[in-house]
Amino acid sequence: MKKELFEPINLSSGVALKNRLVMAPMTTQSAFYDGEITEEIIEYYRCRAGGAAAVIVESCFIEEHGRGFPGALGVDTDKKIAGLTRLAKAIKEKGSKAILQIYHAGRMAWPEYNGGAHPICASPVAALRPNAPVPKEMSDDEILTMIQRFGDATRRAIKAGYDGVEIHGANTFLIQQFFSPHSNRRNDHWGGSLEKRAHFPLAVLEEVQRVRQEEAAEGFIIGYRFSPEEMEKPGICFEETMYLLNQLAKSKPEYLHFSMGTYQRSSIIDTECSEPLIVKFLTMRSPELSTIPIIGVGSILQREDAEAALEIGYDLLAIGKGFLVEPNWVQMIAEKKVVRHFALSHAQSELKIPTPLWQFMEEMVIDPEEEKQKHERLKELQKRKVAYQPGTYLVQAQGHNSPIEMQVTFSKEKIEEIIIDKGNESEGLSDLVFTRIPEQIIEGQTLNVDAVSGASASSQGVIAGVEEAVKLAGADVEVLKERPKPVVAWSEEVVEESVDVVIIGSGAAGISAALRADQLGLKVILLEKLSFVGGAISISGGNQVVTGSKLQQVAGVKDDTPSAMVADFLENGNGLNDQKLLT
Repeated sequence: MKKELFEPINLSSGVALKNRLVMAPMTTQSAFYDGEITEEIIEYYRCRAGGAAAVIVESCFIEEHGRGFPGALGVDTDKKIAGLTRLAKAIKEKGSKAILQIYHAGRMAWPEYNGGAHPICASPVAALRPNAPVPKEMSDDEILTMIQRFGDATRRAIKAGYDGVEIHGANTFLIQQFFSPHSNRRNDHWGGSLEKRAHFPLAVLEEVQRVRQEEAAEGFIIGYRFSPEEMEKPGICFEETMYLLNQLAKSKPEYLHFSMGTYQRSSIIDTECSEPLIVKFLTMRSPELSTIPIIGVGSILQREDAEAALEIGYDLLAIGKGFLVEPNWVQMIAEKKVVRHFALSHAQSELKIPTPLWQFMEEMVIDPEEEKQKHERLKELQKRKVAYQPGTYLVQAQGHNSPIEMQVTFSKEKIEEIIIDKGNESEGLSDLVFTRIPEQIIEGQTLNVDAVSGASASSQGVIAGVEEAVKLAGADVEVLKERPKPVVAWSEEVVEESVDVVIIGSGAAGISAALRADQLGLKVILLEKLSFVGGAISISGGNQVVTGSKLQQVAGVKDDTPSAMVADFLENGNGLNDQKLLT
């Protein structure tokens, strides 16, 4: 049966959600220093509640030193209940269920976010992040206390009037750290095998459910969020995640929640497999797991995206970006309206977005007036004709090794000729620069040309020199900068060959990838726009070092023996090179 966006869905707790849409948990980083709720946060959520069946409130730390970022919300003490109550009330009064996400950052709880406290983890293994501290290994007593703290946080959520909690077992935080073979190297009840690594997440779910029963919180929703894979080695693979989910299903949480950048995501480990993970999930789940609703998230902005996500197999959808740029997102898609991709620069107050979150959203914010002005300015510049004072102008620009002397000749309407004295510039790629860049400038009558790969300094030097000449000739440089780039002439050559890997670009990275693929027994083809492979590594110190290459032939290199190369290196290095290092 086809799933409909706006049909109700019943959870095992007896609660009926009015539709299949929830607001995804997104950190605002806007709480007080101690994790207390601010008025900004309340208004932010109030503004977005109502349309969705539920609003999942951003991750709340359950222990004083468990923050994973600045400005985090806390549910670590009873003192927080009053503020959390006001937030729950603001959401529920608008007609959405209020669900509180609870977590501990574990080894991701860096000291600067937690009053200098050292992070903790299943094992003393640092996260694969720059300058990540080595965490302290938790003792058995500390683990049991942490599990109890998840229960305490649940009790506070119940007292604050929330309709449920979401256990945050994703995004490299503590619960995931216990399940990960990278961060859990223990050999006890809590680690040493797949089954034992699952003990901590299962114990947290059991404790949260125990508190629900103890508090007689009938209908209280308990969900679990998970990251299906991780990049660390050794790390969590999807088969291990399915083991955990099938075990969690035996305790019957109300829902499970994928944490991914897009609902269609395939494996980040097995990159050759394009099958979406949700499809793999549906084929690998146990009968018990098949009864539990699954939430999809990521890249769901328009109604068509939401319908496609349900079609692929999700039961509920978590919306993030849509609610940031359009608080009435549910109403918009109900009316089949198009949701814009960006927030308008003047709309922060209208959107009720706290400043820390607004700053984080920088790439999602545009100034329509500024964009309009840019567009109008571009159109005006591209229509404007250029008039030069005819003549030849001598200019100097900075090259890679030394100044570049140039002569640029103009007629009344055109750049006619560019002559370059390369001076002490290196041969090879620089020779290509001194040929190609002038040709492109003259052909397109534009300064909007691309630098030659591997010789950007020399390329920019030539372009800057022509700019200076244009100014001397009395013309507007901005007009030439905004003219379209020369049209690329596509190759019509057809190569009929069956290969495993196609690599575009034969610089250092391309060659490295090709060699690695070859080591794996794969057949490879390299595509290169230049007449030689190697890019910048084809020359060194002005020497064409790829034996027998067309680059050597063009440069007139007849002797590429080591002794000849050393002599050239010394000459290009003004005699300052250490010959011992060269040989």
